[in-house]
Amino acid sequence: MASSISVKDISEMGAVKVPSEFILNATELATIVPHNYFSDEQVPVIDLAGLDDNSQGEPTMAAIANACENWGFFQVLNHNILLSLMESAQSVAREFFDLPLEEKQKLALEHNTTPTNGYGRQFRKPKQQHVNSFTNEILNLHFPASCNWIFFSGFELCDRDTMEKYADGVLKLMHQMLEIFSTLLGLWKYLEERFGNPIINTRTNFYPPCPQPHLVLGLAAHSDPNSMTLLFQDDTGGLQVKKGNHWVGVAPLPNALIINVGDEIQVLSNGRFQSVEHRVVTNTSAAHLSLATFFHPNMDAILGPAAELVDASRPACYPFMKYGDYHAAFHAKG
Repeated sequence: MASSISVKDISEMGAVKVPSEFILNATELATIVPHNYFSDEQVPVIDLAGLDDNSQGEPTMAAIANACENWGFFQVLNHNILLSLMESAQSVAREFFDLPLEEKQKLALEHNTTPTNGYGRQFRKPKQQHVNSFTNEILNLHFPASCNWIFFSGFELCDRDTMEKYADGVLKLMHQMLEIFSTLLGLWKYLEERFGNPIINTRTNFYPPCPQPHLVLGLAAHSDPNSMTLLFQDDTGGLQVKKGNHWVGVAPLPNALIINVGDEIQVLSNGRFQSVEHRVVTNTSAAHLSLATFFHPNMDAILGPAAELVDASRPACYPFMKYGDYHAAFHAKG
């Protein structure tokens, strides 16, 4: 089979094998954990309602700090985004991926534009032999802080009202998290002021069933280069987070959203908050869909440790560079 074929094509053709080039090496194969295996050790789950409770405010903030320092990931409940809205956004996205290919290709990725918007499939780039992700389908949309959802060439992508409301709720939650991170780091309003003109994009990921999920990854291990990511995954499961030397499956929870620290926040915090590797595994029976929203600083922002967090006892762990340069280098490596 040619490497340009997608996992959806393979699934629909009833193939029983995946192309050999996607099969992981022996070391990586030893780490594969089934999509529906969840150990007792779990990513922290934090009820944000505690922030409005005088008796629970401090413990809730401490729990967020612990999650950022030791996991880089946590799930949140009572985040003020209605479950019905989350499910509607998920349904709209799934309806899009169920469209015939010719319809989806009307929104083909605009590779010659910045930012890149549209529909596509995540393939390995030439010479990136270390990237063993099996192909999955994506829909990438950038929108300004005003949360105006992007439409292409007049083509009705989806239910605009639903997606705008979902995007608005996600952005409000992200700003709340930025304020909390600032407070925990002793940097009052620092992050809000730093990201006065942020870049926001939502990428919907669709992973069809795979004939040999024990041999491949839906998405290879990586950390996120941006500041923060907010993810809504369906109840199929597939997201795994690296904890020490092993992988922990993130158990889907009703009405939960997943938040993870990105590289930019790790650098800004001078290493206190952790941006950790994560990946997606596939399965043979059910498609997996997730909506990931990424919060980036402006591409001209300078990436480096906050001056308030550097002194003689805590020297800077990272050099300074323009975020746009870091972001470009990250994606150039695949």
